Amino acid sequence: MSFGEKVRYVRKKFSLTTGQLARLLNVTQSYISHVENNRRKFGRDKIALLADKLYIPVEFFLREDVKTLEQITFNNHLTAIFEDETYPNYFGVVDQAVKAKISPEELEQAIEFIKKYKRMY
Repeated sequence: MSFGEKVRYVRKKFSLTTGQLARLLNVTQSYISHVENNRRKFGRDKIALLADKLYIPVEFFLREDVKTLEQITFNNHLTAIFEDETYPNYFGVVDQAVKAKISPEELEQAIEFIKKYKRMY
């Protein structure tokens, strides 16, 4: 997704017109059109302002491997999981369950059983 496509995606995601986005960033409506059509680009100050006003990560506009806000949120969530020291142990257990052909439903039942057992003791 090009930079202009990302700006258009964000504008539509937040149900903004080109005029509303222009007022938000203190630029002209035609400038927004030029950006969305990849004829111009925002400077760092406008990227930071847009990200700040819409509460989205600046990296969304800077990274080429990210196409949607949901994707960057998911990527950030995965990063947090992998940085948590307890999760690798859980991934190992899930990997063993997959190798043993234990279905997700069976795994959920086992977890519920363990929760009940822990409450009893």
